[in-house]
Amino acid sequence: MPFFRHPLGYAGNTPGVAAPKLLVAVLALALLAGCGNDAAPTTPAPAPESLTAQERAGAERAVAEIRSYCRGVARYLAGRRDQPPVEGAVAAARRIAAIARAKPEASYRGSQRARDLAADLAEDLEGTNCSQRLVAELARGL
Repeated sequence: MPFFRHPLGYAGNTPGVAAPKLLVAVLALALLAGCGNDAAPTTPAPAPESLTAQERAGAERAVAEIRSYCRGVARYLAGRRDQPPVEGAVAAARRIAAIARAKPEASYRGSQRARDLAADLAEDLEGTNCSQRLVAELARGL
């Protein structure tokens, strides 16, 4: 019989010593229970669809058309030329939006996707004097 008898019945052991041992045992069991992978193997996501060479070339021509229009607007605002017609740039923005809607995840250039092309171009045009109509047309592809 131990010399010291705890009022709660602990025979010579203080609760502060047994608690860490119990905690270590519970943590070890939890770690062992967490090991392994019972989940079914997942199949990798299919690679995003790519733009065809024709679609990529069409998108590049559309971007060039929009940039050319915006340069013309800048010259017009500086008083160096007549106001350029907007119709070609609007048609170009619609082509980019159509590609972005049809193949949003398709790679355009590097890590830029078709949807990113429309979004980045719209963001570039926002706040400029080029055309809010172009921004609206590009936003239709988002």
